[in-house]
Amino acid sequence: MKKLNFTAAIELNAAENAPKTGQKRFKILAYSGGLLNVDGFPYPVIIDLAGLVSDHQIPILLDHKKTVEATLGLTDSIKNDRKTLVISGLVTGQSEICRQVIAQAAAGHTWQASIGAMVTDSVEIEPGQTVQVNGQSFTGPCIVARSASLRETSVLPVGADSTTSVNLAAAAAMKGNYMPSFEEWLESLGIAAASLSDENRAVLSMAYDAATAKPTPAAATMDDMPAGEKPKEEPPMAAGAMMNLKAALAAQNREIAANLRRVAEIQAAAAGNPTIAATAIEQGWSTDRVNLEMLRASLAKTRPTSFRSAESNLDQATVLEAAICMTRKTREVEKDYLPAILQAAHSQFRRGIGLKQMLLQAASANGYHANAGEGIHTGNLRDVLRFACPSGQELQATGFSTVSVPNILSNVANKELLTGYMEEDSAWREIAAVKSVSDFKQATSYRLLDDMTYEQLSPAGEIRHGGVGEETYTRQVDTYAKMFAITRTMIINDDMGAFDDLRARIGRGSAKKLNQVFWTEFTNNSSFFTTGNTNYLTGATSNLGTDGVGLQLAVLKFRQMTSPTADGKKRVNADTANPVGRTGAGGRPEILLVPPELEAIAEALYRNQNLGMTKTSESNIYAGKYRPVVAWQLSDSTYTGYSTTAFYLLNSPGYLPTTVVSFLNGVETPTVESADADFSTLGIQFRGYHDFGVDQAEYLGGVKSKGAA
Repeated sequence: MKKLNFTAAIELNAAENAPKTGQKRFKILAYSGGLLNVDGFPYPVIIDLAGLVSDHQIPILLDHKKTVEATLGLTDSIKNDRKTLVISGLVTGQSEICRQVIAQAAAGHTWQASIGAMVTDSVEIEPGQTVQVNGQSFTGPCIVARSASLRETSVLPVGADSTTSVNLAAAAAMKGNYMPSFEEWLESLGIAAASLSDENRAVLSMAYDAATAKPTPAAATMDDMPAGEKPKEEPPMAAGAMMNLKAALAAQNREIAANLRRVAEIQAAAAGNPTIAATAIEQGWSTDRVNLEMLRASLAKTRPTSFRSAESNLDQATVLEAAICMTRKTREVEKDYLPAILQAAHSQFRRGIGLKQMLLQAASANGYHANAGEGIHTGNLRDVLRFACPSGQELQATGFSTVSVPNILSNVANKELLTGYMEEDSAWREIAAVKSVSDFKQATSYRLLDDMTYEQLSPAGEIRHGGVGEETYTRQVDTYAKMFAITRTMIINDDMGAFDDLRARIGRGSAKKLNQVFWTEFTNNSSFFTTGNTNYLTGATSNLGTDGVGLQLAVLKFRQMTSPTADGKKRVNADTANPVGRTGAGGRPEILLVPPELEAIAEALYRNQNLGMTKTSESNIYAGKYRPVVAWQLSDSTYTGYSTTAFYLLNSPGYLPTTVVSFLNGVETPTVESADADFSTLGIQFRGYHDFGVDQAEYLGGVKSKGAA
């Protein structure tokens, strides 16, 4: 969860037609739905107004100070039409500083606002991609805050967003001959007139008449007036009318809350399709209608130009495979199978499919003669498995279609395995380069460290040759594997949950092994980060603290790294012109890799503009520069070279990676295969394997700070 503060220009001017006395009001056009440059975020931010929620009342503060003296007012209306955000309310502050703000506004000073929101869900839009938010179209890179909670708004002397405005006027209350209109009176209560039902409008109209009725003259004065000129006495607002008013307001609040929940549910159901989401919100669709339209849109992407519609002509093995995935609720099953296959699976197995039913269906397709109502038991399990998992010779002899349970389960298992693989921690991807190798032989990569800087031409006109210093590092992959079996007991128990173990043991097991191999190689770096390689820092002041001293030393060391003597000790990371975040730009540290013990300090340096200081000269100059990446393995005592104080300042892995992860033929995910039935155990066996390797690469790609003497 992230705290988001964005600033907006405001004006505090008394309305021309406002009375000179009475409580003042403010009205702020807080956000116009566009891009915001927000400290602590790498790209411009868009607040999705459809997902912004708030209490009916939020405080208006001065310079974000949470004190009574710095409280300027309180909102009574927050209007969000999903394109703009407008805040209005009463100026209640009576302190000296509040009076100064109002006085300066009256003198013509243009104030600005800073709105604070707590982001609970955000998505990063890649460069070149477009997104529709707040009725506008934006092109990445940018960040969309899909859901956030508005917490407070502060008045400041200086802001950044000039598209918004604030108006401060006297309260629209009856003073002298001034009488607010019905709409103005409703707005002062935070009620939108356009949203009222006829019943609620009638009740509120009666309350308005009672609240704005002229005072009855004193009895003595009325007695002296002629009978025909006496004003009609207006009765006070009845207790029943007041109760009706409260009931109407409560009903409207419930309607607003219900609509907010409806919008949130639609956005969740239509995630990834802003067109369907916008239409559903506008036309009041139910979530069931949204789910149906999303399914139709998904099927339209994969629907072929033509196919045979008869279920008897479909590949029964694929139908069984789809039925298992639908029963297991496998992710994105609609994208993996044709609509005809999905329909056939649904028609044949409306209540889902179990292991027994799947095995009997496959065995029958391959020639097994099952009696009506026959199930799988210890007496027929061997025969069912023999037909469901036939050898190639047996299939040729029977002449029946090929429905192989091992193939079916292998395809399903690969989908389950991938889900488990993606669930495991993959922090290594943020600091390592990924490359491909074609075989298991040791591959050699070269560091080309040149001395190609131009030199002044000699009087003789001779052009000197540039020298190339050549260094190498090696890369190699190995195979890591694991076995798993659907046992006789699982089959008899009809336990489709066996795939849960497959996902956890083989899918996540592969990712766990990759993590273990990677961090074992990375932390064992005493000969990689060294003084001789100009990439190692030690000393009592090298620790990472919020004072920035240790980080500054690491940045300096990074800037001073040089290539070997062979090419003339060239500075390799001295370029300060390239902006942070541009992969491949080079010459700029981008990643601050820390153990969990240093996470809070790293986040504070990255997020905070001012670490508790009061002077501008003492502000945090590292805010937003070096993105923290936390790896628990760095301080785990099971890894050689672990440390709770050491941290790393790394270049982009796309430019100079300190570590390279290699995959055989570029296959980054594990593979699972199943074998024929094992008749010694009466089960079906699986094997998962993954070919990868981890190697230290460019020592000029980063600096290690010991963080201690």
